[in-house]
Amino acid sequence: MYKSRSRRAIADHSSFSLRSSLTSFVLQFTMFAPAAFITLLTALSGVAAVPFSQLVRTLPKDISHVAVDEAHGHYLAFKRDGSLYGRYPVDAQSNGLERRAASQCAQLSVDEAKTLPGWDAIVQYANNNWGDGSRTIVTNPSDYVDSPAQVCITDDVVELSFSGDPVCQTHTTSSEGSLVGTSGEVDIEVDQGFNTDTSYTLTTASTIGVSDTLTVKVGVPEVAEVTDALTISTEVTDTTSSTFDVSYNDVSKVTIKMTAPEGKTCTATTSTKTCNIQATGNIRYLASGWVWFNYDDETDGHYKWAASIEAVLTNQDDRSSFAEFKGSMVANTQTSYAGTCT
Repeated sequence: MYKSRSRRAIADHSSFSLRSSLTSFVLQFTMFAPAAFITLLTALSGVAAVPFSQLVRTLPKDISHVAVDEAHGHYLAFKRDGSLYGRYPVDAQSNGLERRAASQCAQLSVDEAKTLPGWDAIVQYANNNWGDGSRTIVTNPSDYVDSPAQVCITDDVVELSFSGDPVCQTHTTSSEGSLVGTSGEVDIEVDQGFNTDTSYTLTTASTIGVSDTLTVKVGVPEVAEVTDALTISTEVTDTTSSTFDVSYNDVSKVTIKMTAPEGKTCTATTSTKTCNIQATGNIRYLASGWVWFNYDDETDGHYKWAASIEAVLTNQDDRSSFAEFKGSMVANTQTSYAGTCT
């Protein structure tokens, strides 16, 4: 009995020592190699604790496709050379558009994906890796919402291109002052500053993000004596002939104080210069995420495979579509002059 207890005590102590040593090793490991620590945990447990939806933002660029292990509820991430990178739990509660602001992105349908210049390369990638057997191609499957396909307007500013010279007109307006107190002092309030309010029309819609309303940043280049350089955010609906407004206003009220001679009326003059210039622009809609190939028969041990759009189409132009727009930009500059009394 004593020997048995001693053996158990020794075994428990050895187990405790092993756990303590492993814990100490892991703590030291994380201090120097965070990426290697994740690899160690994956090796020890077989599955990374962080959901795939969170890891997808930091996966290496050579992670080109994933498979679904439906029996265990895991994603298997593969490098371009076909080697297994890691195994991750399916996160069914993930927000598919969490990587970008919702106003900049929308879901990419499979029909839209087929219009991409590089679509044939995505299909060929699937054929080369998993065969061209009977299958269904989908995006944003409801079972795997943490592996979305989406279309986003890029963060790049869409610069306007001007054609021709601006056509400008100038007119003046006068404002009368009001008497302040009994000393004969007059306050005259006038407008001063710059504003633009222009309606643009989509002449050609993008083939992805169709009918979605997304936010875009429009850059207005400097035009001598017309406008300073500006960046303005607005919303655009991706439909041919739809219109959107680009507005900016820094006009403010300025008060001119004058002493009015007895029997005189005081006024201030404001000069407004209005210029029109033809402008065009192109908005890039960029596809990213995953295209799913669901096979009727098991291939390489799995039925469901997904190809990374970014990894397969490394050239942005191959996964982009553009919307073109045009309009006549209207710019108003208001300048106030000193008042006069007559």
